[in-house]
Amino acid sequence: MPDPRLSSAVAVADRHASILSRALHDLEPSLPLTIDAIRRDDPDLIRVLDQFQSRFTKLQDHLGSRLFPAILDALGEDPRLPAIDRLSLLERFGFLEDSEAWSTWRAVRNRLAHDYPEAPESITAELTEAIEAARSLLAAWSRLRELASRHQKLQDAFEAPLI
Repeated sequence: MPDPRLSSAVAVADRHASILSRALHDLEPSLPLTIDAIRRDDPDLIRVLDQFQSRFTKLQDHLGSRLFPAILDALGEDPRLPAIDRLSLLERFGFLEDSEAWSTWRAVRNRLAHDYPEAPESITAELTEAIEAARSLLAAWSRLRELASRHQKLQDAFEAPLI
């Protein structure tokens, strides 16, 4: 019987990942982002960028604060370890390829939290970096999900298809 906390965390991560993927797809016609595009204040682009930023942040936060501890708990490890130790364990178990990438994604997420409309050059650069980080984050989630679905202690919680 799957751990309901882990199953719930997987379902929420799937939802964030699905919406983030759609936002990236919707951004494709506007890529590469330009300073002029940011200055134009196009409402459709702003809507998609807002959705992108929100879901990137939510997925990154959710994986780190809910899913990773739930995975470690299911594996019999202490879920209350400091984040860096949780990431190292997940990397050691093979669920994360590079725990340092997580720090990069976290830094990108933190920069996205600050909005400086008077600096379109900075916004364009940060969003471009965030788009690449989001693609990497989604790939890492997909890989983790695939590996966890084959792990005896985790497979029940990960058996549901991606949303």
